Amino acid sequence: MNHRMSSRVIEEPGDQGRRIGAYRGAEPGPLVICIASLHGNEPAGIAALERVLDVLSSNRFRMHGDLVGLRGNLQARRAGTRFIDEDLNRVWQRERVDAVLESLRSGESAPEGDGGPIVGSAELAEQRDLLAAFRAEDRRARGPIHVLDLHTTSSESAPFTTLGDTLQNRALALRLPVPVVLGLEEQIDGAMLHYFDRLGWANIGIEAGQHEAASSIEVHEEAVWILLETLGLIEEGSAPGPGDLRARLARRAEGLPRVLDVRYRHVVSEEDEFRMHPGFRNFDVVEAGQELGADRTGPVRTAFAGRVFLPLYQRQGDDGFFIVRQRAAEWLTVSRLLRTAGADRAATWLPGVRPHPARSDAVVVARWARNRGVIGLLHLMGFTARGESGGAVMVRRQEGPARQPESASTGG
Repeated sequence: MNHRMSSRVIEEPGDQGRRIGAYRGAEPGPLVICIASLHGNEPAGIAALERVLDVLSSNRFRMHGDLVGLRGNLQARRAGTRFIDEDLNRVWQRERVDAVLESLRSGESAPEGDGGPIVGSAELAEQRDLLAAFRAEDRRARGPIHVLDLHTTSSESAPFTTLGDTLQNRALALRLPVPVVLGLEEQIDGAMLHYFDRLGWANIGIEAGQHEAASSIEVHEEAVWILLETLGLIEEGSAPGPGDLRARLARRAEGLPRVLDVRYRHVVSEEDEFRMHPGFRNFDVVEAGQELGADRTGPVRTAFAGRVFLPLYQRQGDDGFFIVRQRAAEWLTVSRLLRTAGADRAATWLPGVRPHPARSDAVVVARWARNRGVIGLLHLMGFTARGESGGAVMVRRQEGPARQPESASTGG
């Protein structure tokens, strides 16, 4: 199999700055941007991308398109902590991003205020630099853009993907033979992937396993190679390593449902003094009423049966744990058919649902109508919850290319 190229444009893995490295094919094709260590205590993605870039460069792979690796939170990575002042994966709200983009254009500092950055925030500088890098790569792109956000967990875990549930994000996630977790976007405000959804760039988060586990580096490597092949950047079957990459990755998540849905989030603060009981692994089955941890008021029990998801075993973070349940594969089929048929135009026919007074891409759901039936149908049609908890405002997800990064205020 001939995967070598006669001409190439390569940037070798760099120093410890923002860019891990880039491999640019001689021929046009998709751009894959990989972001690693958005949380500073998650180093596996950096190591994996360094390995992939080294193999591509050493073997002079023929590539259609470009692979770019970026480091996320440089200051937190040097400190070995999740973040310095604020979580860099919680600061991508539309208003804040627009303020930072405006400051990039004007060369001034981003304004502070409601929804703005913390005064003196280390993460503000990181966000400005990342946005500048995204804009630069957008200008260099020679094909569709795909973003992979590489993460690890504080507990032991099988690999899985997270996404804003657009059809193009689903298609990207389903290229990997690991569980897909839906609904996390509605539980977490300001995740970085929300920004890429507003741009219409296909994007997924890839969670590889526990922070320090050597296997987490391997999972990220396998995932990147599989996506380089299936997106057409390199020849099918040309990725290195023994055996079938897809089979190897699938075995790491053997026995788990293909698709799961977040049903509950247990929010914690530093004042709660929450501690997760030891021994829980991601996706462990739990029963309603089971004690999962304790805080200053006493035992913490889950009101829901399902699987515990992202149990907190690190000092920083405001998510104590989530509960997820299996989602039937038929749900994906039905929602795809409804969305491609334009069923969202009939959303206001549902009981208690009316047009949003100021947004053509949103609806408002009356309090009495916020049940799993109505909210579930809106999810099927492609809406996601925004604003007031419980689904008061549901925004239609962006599908396909949108406005450019310089003016990315479209969407929720």
